[in-house]
Amino acid sequence: MRNWEDPFTLACNTALKKNLPSCIFLIIFISVLCPVAMSQVVVPDSDADCLLRFKDTLANGSEFRSWDPLSSPCQGNTANWFGVLCSNYVWGLQLEGMGLTGKLNLDPLVPMKNLRTISFMNNNFNGPMPQVKRFTSLKSLYLSNNRFSGEIPADAFLGMPLLKKILLANNAFRGTIPSSLASLPMLLELRLNGNQFQGQIPSFQQKDLKLASFENNDLDGPIPESLRNMDPGSFAGNKGLCDAPLSPCSSSSPGVPVVPVSPVDPKSTSPPTGKKAGSFYTLAIILIVIGIILVIIALVFCFVQSRRLTEFIPNSSLASHLHANNSAGLDWITRLKIIKGVAKGLSYLFDELPTLTIPHGHMKSSNIVLDDSFEPLLTDYALRPVMSSEHAHNFMTAYKSPEYRPSKGQIITKKTDVWCFGVLILEVLTGRFPENYLTQGYDSNMSLVTWVNDMVKEKKTGDVFDKEMKGKKNCKAEMINLLKIGLRCCEEEEERRMDMREVVEMVEMLREGESEDDFGSMDHRGTHNNVYSSMLLDDDDFGFSMNR
Repeated sequence: MRNWEDPFTLACNTALKKNLPSCIFLIIFISVLCPVAMSQVVVPDSDADCLLRFKDTLANGSEFRSWDPLSSPCQGNTANWFGVLCSNYVWGLQLEGMGLTGKLNLDPLVPMKNLRTISFMNNNFNGPMPQVKRFTSLKSLYLSNNRFSGEIPADAFLGMPLLKKILLANNAFRGTIPSSLASLPMLLELRLNGNQFQGQIPSFQQKDLKLASFENNDLDGPIPESLRNMDPGSFAGNKGLCDAPLSPCSSSSPGVPVVPVSPVDPKSTSPPTGKKAGSFYTLAIILIVIGIILVIIALVFCFVQSRRLTEFIPNSSLASHLHANNSAGLDWITRLKIIKGVAKGLSYLFDELPTLTIPHGHMKSSNIVLDDSFEPLLTDYALRPVMSSEHAHNFMTAYKSPEYRPSKGQIITKKTDVWCFGVLILEVLTGRFPENYLTQGYDSNMSLVTWVNDMVKEKKTGDVFDKEMKGKKNCKAEMINLLKIGLRCCEEEEERRMDMREVVEMVEMLREGESEDDFGSMDHRGTHNNVYSSMLLDDDDFGFSMNR
């Protein structure tokens, strides 16, 4: 008996029998076409894939131990990988002061469409300028203080409408300044100083351009009118540049029209006589009197301003309270309050000035003033970009650090400000002036850090603290904890130091003096454990800073 089939199945079977060759061909065609079509489907690379491929291009990629293929670069706004900036995705790459070498190939990073900032400052990359114009969404590019060389193509920055900050200072670029820089509509900051650029400066018409630095190149010709409101120091070290804000161009300067001048009659150089002479000398006397009056007004203004400044900071500087003979000593509570305030101020500078290698650069007790409630106010910060190299190297505390030595390559990093803050902590706790600040460069024999380490090694930790520092009961343990933080900040090897965020977290956890059971613990990253106590710590606990 024939099995019953529904009409649809019957129709399909009939059609299949009649068109069997066509069906077989169609099946074969589809089986061949599908894999080919699927192979053409492009799966977007993840940020992790791009970063790992980029790491493979680096000559010393072994430094990137935290770049684990099994983990994600970002967890929310927190970076799991070193040097990665996160906001639920990777928006920036900040690999500064790592001693990276070789040629910089950014091609693996091109698929990262959310990338907004790239920084490789203070490394040893060489070779030509890396290709960046395919990063159409980039806002900041920082390549200063490397060894890049050669000419930059005129169209190197074409098609980058969002680019705001470009730092190419202190390399060996030559040739003319790329014209595409002048066409960037949102350009705010441009640093080309310390290279070998030649020719004339293009005309930058961006209304929002706040800072343009061209000093120490081989540029010539008149300064474009659009840049004449810039600081004269931005053009120093270019013998051929002229016009405001520098000296006027001579008739031989290129691009300046020569105006013929008729010879002067020698007789006309004789002094005026009669009524003309009287008018001349009267005018001269009036001008002299006006000049004297203006000088007096300026002196009075400066005096009034200085009086106002004195009234605003009645407690003078921290240095005067620590080292002046006629000053009452600061107690533990006040010193801890000052250290916490300075830490918060430095953290703020690190957040607000991310492009600077040393956001402060000149941290010392005389540059910290105290208001009437002993809240610290930071001064003389962010001066490095506007100071000459010679002056900075001779006087700024950042250049007294261990890493700024010929044997270390004379470099400064983000951890240099951390070292300066550590020295400040030791100065506040010991009451001793860091004499190494009086010498040029780093002198371990006069270092306050060396003295503290030697005292701890000799088990004389109790003799380290300033005798005038008084505190609550049970505060000695917290003094020792702050001393440990200071020494951790002063590790000679900068990679062993904590970063500023970790320092702030650890300092914030210190208290004025409580019971021994009131404290949690901090590990070397500044995070909590449950085993930290405020009991007196043995001198052996300072072993982390003994490897000088």
